[in-house]
Amino acid sequence: MDRERDKPEKEPASVPQTKPAYTEEYKREVIAHMASTGQSLKQTAAHFGVSANSLREWKRRAGAPLGALPPVASTESPEAELRRLRKENRELQARCEILKKTVGIFSSPSSSDTMQFGK
Repeated sequence: MDRERDKPEKEPASVPQTKPAYTEEYKREVIAHMASTGQSLKQTAAHFGVSANSLREWKRRAGAPLGALPPVASTESPEAELRRLRKENRELQARCEILKKTVGIFSSPSSSDTMQFGK
């Protein structure tokens, strides 16, 4: 009898997969994005490249319905918070301006389009 055939083959040792570490701020942003866009959980997860299960867990831990952010106890002084928020506001306004310009570029007809479909 051939006992070697009866032995189960050893499976190659697999490398354990580690989960990427996401900051709490990133998790809140993803949840807020989902709430503001109305995207489904699966769509949002695919958009950000995270698993739907992770996103579901983030939402559950936040303990809030659809992207409502939990209150955060501030440890910074009101002046420091004001400076930080003003800086964040400037950055967001700059992003908004860039997006407006991008939309304008892509929505305006180019000169080659008017030649093809012109009068």
